[in-house]
Amino acid sequence: KRMKARAPPPPNQPSAASRIYSEHKSPAETAVISDQNLVSVKENMINRLVDFTVILPNGVEQKCTVQGSKAVMDVLVDLCSQYRLNPSQHSLELKSSGAQQVLSYKPNTLIGALDVHTVLLKEKIPEEKVKRPLPRVPEKSVRLVVNYLKTQKAVVRVSPEVPLHNIIPAICEKCEVSQEHIVLLRDGITGEELELTKSLEELGIKELYAWDRKKEPNRKASVSSDAIEKEKTRLLGLFNADRRSSK
Repeated sequence: KRMKARAPPPPNQPSAASRIYSEHKSPAETAVISDQNLVSVKENMINRLVDFTVILPNGVEQKCTVQGSKAVMDVLVDLCSQYRLNPSQHSLELKSSGAQQVLSYKPNTLIGALDVHTVLLKEKIPEEKVKRPLPRVPEKSVRLVVNYLKTQKAVVRVSPEVPLHNIIPAICEKCEVSQEHIVLLRDGITGEELELTKSLEELGIKELYAWDRKKEPNRKASVSSDAIEKEKTRLLGLFNADRRSSK
């Protein structure tokens, strides 16, 4: 009897030889095939048309379709040109189709390589230039001669345009006098008390007497003593002048 021929393998199943060849592929060959598949997937993503929604700065939404091989920066330029905007004053914020997460990208990233669903065309907020402070005008000041404790003198540099109560702290610090006990007098002769709301310019003086009520309880005595000292100084000056002229 003649024997029947062996039935051929099912058409959908690889032959035994191909299965054996596949099982004996090296890791390097498998990696090459995997890389080729990845490249193929990337090419398909890049060459496809990308549809997304554009939200303009004024809030208006527009549908847009671009080639996936376009760089994000080129998409920005095209959109700005289409809607008559300045590309240098705008930027793109890309959001994914899933959770609407903001996508990170570089200017040369291809739009097709990103899972873009929404594109926000945003106007850049110009950074306010740091204003340089105006140069400070030197404050006008004068040398104020302060007489105190009958025979003591001190020189304080103060503004001639501010009220006297503003310069009292400087006088007290220089003369070591408490602000609670000081009284400003025009001089040590008349004992005229100065108005603290007026300035040195308004009063027309560059010298005054600081009377310390604690250390000099008797104001009249203090004033008269100061007057005596000044009179002695004046007479001594006249005497010396007479001597020089007589020689």
